[in-house]
Amino acid sequence: MYKENFDKISDQIKSHPTRLAAFKFVYTVFPMLNIAAYPMLLVYLFVTGDERLLRCIAVPLFMFVTLSAGRHILNLERPYEKYDITPIIPKNKKGRSFPSRHTASAAIIGVTFLYISVPLGVLFLVIAAFVGISRAVGGVHFPRDVIAGFVYALICGAAYFF
Repeated sequence: MYKENFDKISDQIKSHPTRLAAFKFVYTVFPMLNIAAYPMLLVYLFVTGDERLLRCIAVPLFMFVTLSAGRHILNLERPYEKYDITPIIPKNKKGRSFPSRHTASAAIIGVTFLYISVPLGVLFLVIAAFVGISRAVGGVHFPRDVIAGFVYALICGAAYFF
């Protein structure tokens, strides 16, 4: 069932150059937006002397370390390992699929921005959702990996920011 659904979606994306370009854009650029924005937020907090700076470093760090440890312990297969599929963006990494670290990282950055600014937080959480969707649609993570990563980041953020 998974393979058939993936093949249908993948064929729809790969067979149209515009769709493929849009997919590649979301898959590569959206994570980079988060990677660039987060340090800028930290610099802003430092320069303005904002007392929330340490929390904005500690919470994402805690989430990243604990999630990475869980991935290492569980070491679950990726879709292209379990099924005979070719991801839309070729990838050769083995195991450590659950939960999606890209999605969780994007989501915790979104929650961190939410802690500082609601409009920016909502924007970055939407970006995080697109990061997760692109990982699942691209065939490098199962939907459960993406959902688990997003939810774990939300739980960590809610527990330590709010």
